[in-house]
Amino acid sequence: MKVEVSVEEANNVLNLYKNNTKIDPESGALKFGNLPVIWARADFISNIYIELENLVGQSASSVLKRIGKIYGSKFYNLLKNGKTALFINDPVKLYQYICAETQAIGWGQMSIEELGEDIIITSKGFASGEYFSSTGQKRDTPIDAYFLGYFEGFLSEMHGKRFNGEETECVAMGNDQCKMVFSTTPRI
Repeated sequence: MKVEVSVEEANNVLNLYKNNTKIDPESGALKFGNLPVIWARADFISNIYIELENLVGQSASSVLKRIGKIYGSKFYNLLKNGKTALFINDPVKLYQYICAETQAIGWGQMSIEELGEDIIITSKGFASGEYFSSTGQKRDTPIDAYFLGYFEGFLSEMHGKRFNGEETECVAMGNDQCKMVFSTTPRI
């Protein structure tokens, strides 16, 4: 049996998503009807992390961080050359766009704050940490290595200098939020 769909059928499904996907005003979560969109993605990222951790131990964090860093760097450059190039030199507008885009695609609500030489990114729970905490389990280490790397790459491209990040709080460890601190100097 071979099944194919027409462009019209695909557009009907797209319109179903458009008409039924909203940001919950209380939680900030992107929802398709009552289903949080983030869970499928969060489950995927969490499973990759845990399986990689089973295979290579603590190196899993470094591997996912590196993958995220490459994507964050490339995404900044896509924005720089795309429609957002109109405000690429305005850090406030670019941060606002990243916060809004992150929430709009279902990765969760976050904030970015420049504090002296450091950049602090907080979230009520990045996808993997939020999903992991929903299982009722508690980790000893953060699980959001992909996002840590993503923002290292993005911020390094944006500011033209190398940023190093550390996740100091993670909902998967029992914290109320995920918090990442990025600095151009190594943290001790």
